[in-house]
Amino acid sequence: MGEQGKAKAANGRYNTDEVTKRVVWTQSAGHCELCGADLMHDYRAGKPMRWGEVAHILPASPKGPRGREDHDETKAESLTSDTANLMLLCPSCHDKIDRDADGYPESDLSGLHQAYLERVRLAATTPDGGRAIPVVVQSQHFTTINDISVRDLLVAMSSEGLTAFDHPIKITFPAPSHRGRDAHYWQNIQDSVQHELKHQLTRRGGAYGDAPALAVVGLADIPALIMLGQSLGDRSKRLLFSYNREHQLRWPNQSAEPPNFLFSPPVDGEGPLALVLSLSAQVPPRDVEEALPGARIAELSIPEPSYAMVQNRRVIHAFRDALQTHLSRLEAMTAGTIHVFAAIPAALAIEFGALLTTQHQHAYLIFDRDKDNQNRFTPTLQLGRQAQEVH
Repeated sequence: MGEQGKAKAANGRYNTDEVTKRVVWTQSAGHCELCGADLMHDYRAGKPMRWGEVAHILPASPKGPRGREDHDETKAESLTSDTANLMLLCPSCHDKIDRDADGYPESDLSGLHQAYLERVRLAATTPDGGRAIPVVVQSQHFTTINDISVRDLLVAMSSEGLTAFDHPIKITFPAPSHRGRDAHYWQNIQDSVQHELKHQLTRRGGAYGDAPALAVVGLADIPALIMLGQSLGDRSKRLLFSYNREHQLRWPNQSAEPPNFLFSPPVDGEGPLALVLSLSAQVPPRDVEEALPGARIAELSIPEPSYAMVQNRRVIHAFRDALQTHLSRLEAMTAGTIHVFAAIPAALAIEFGALLTTQHQHAYLIFDRDKDNQNRFTPTLQLGRQAQEVH
């Protein structure tokens, strides 16, 4: 923090330094984060003018609006030039949140701030002014029916400033037969992804020139979702949404930091390589060794695996960054197949599949738990180089 940021004004508040203020103006695209007013133009005078204000979520003094008991001088000073604690607001909205601090608590403002920044990033990176084709993919094999409505996805898209164009795509995988999730079932899944979905995307891409942006949510078997991600491809502009029973398609916590991803490399040796992803639940090593005797296990995990780990889209990006480097290292260790045992949320399964399309030439054999076989891991399908259906 610069000396200017540390300076304390006569009213007891700490001053935000000018460099940080410029960052806030830039990342907010010069608009009020609450009402959306253009703060770079004075419509009364008809000329450019900067009339916005950099506002604090937690106050610049120990006794300011939303200040808690533990908000002392040290915290006030450290947060006064922290962009995560600063919003760009018009004078009216700034006055409103400070006069009614109870009505605008820290948690609400932090969530609104993170959601606003996400919309700005979305507008800057998505073609056609923030438009995308909604894509819902789901299966029918779960004990309870989980139907994701297109309307729910449209509402989630709208909350991030993303509008739909063209008709939504909704694919429901065929249900397993009386034989369960056998080779015929996986072939039907593969046909649904590679033919029905690809056909629709190819047709629409041709109608709109470049490959259209996609807003995607999936709820199915982990192998099916990995295949979906690979079919979408890493080159597609995609925004993944995550479904859970409590929050549906809303992000549980826009301001939450991604978890720390921990990687344990495999031991030296000649055994087959197993990549274990323990993110939504812990995968016991004995279950992997039972399915793949002599396996050399590499594991990507987090301190407390949970199905609720995907708190916001930044978690998906952090997962991708953590996995990318380790995949390249694992591929350098073997010319053979990499065996995948994954306990991961649906959105991360899709992202994993998309990642396999970027310069990863190895074959990946995906295992999944088979309820008809005492919930043991069994090989389901093979992706990547020389990919073929596993019988």
